Amino acid sequence: GVESMMVRIAFYVLGMAALWAAYHYTAGDRPYGYRGLGDISVFVFFGLVAVGGSYYLQTGGLQSDVLLPAITCGLFSIAVLNINNIRDMKSDAQAGKFSIPVRFGRRVAIHYHESLLVVGVLAATTYMVLHFHSWWQFSFLVITPLLLINLRAVHQIDDPRKLDPYLKQMAMTTLVFVVTFAMGLLLLPL
Repeated sequence: GVESMMVRIAFYVLGMAALWAAYHYTAGDRPYGYRGLGDISVFVFFGLVAVGGSYYLQTGGLQSDVLLPAITCGLFSIAVLNINNIRDMKSDAQAGKFSIPVRFGRRVAIHYHESLLVVGVLAATTYMVLHFHSWWQFSFLVITPLLLINLRAVHQIDDPRKLDPYLKQMAMTTLVFVVTFAMGLLLLPL
């Protein structure tokens, strides 16, 4: 009916917005990635839209507490981008790309990275506390050592080229988070 048509239109609009965002990140007359706005786009599309949209498609509804794991996914995705931006500070500054690290400096970018990781873990933990049924729900905390390794590298490595493995490691840590978070929810009845 009408509701089904509205949902299809909403997802079509979200898809078009994602395509627009992907293109205008680095292309067009005024690419927003060059103005330090990529973090917002990553948060919206890799966090809120990805998790909220998937949840809606599976359940036919949306609950406000789903924002918590959406926030985690968004913040961890920004962390991947942040490492990339810390790594590329020099070349980004030369190219006129004013990412957060270029705009505010390495020290602020490192503290920003800490905040992304800590708030991400806290949001996911809060969700599981609110929906506690089993200790298995906290299996996603296996990523904690990986986050600490990542954070230590961002703090200690000065040579931008040596950050490359930690960019990949943060992306893989995000994947491990998603899988273990889902497993924790699937193991609820145990």
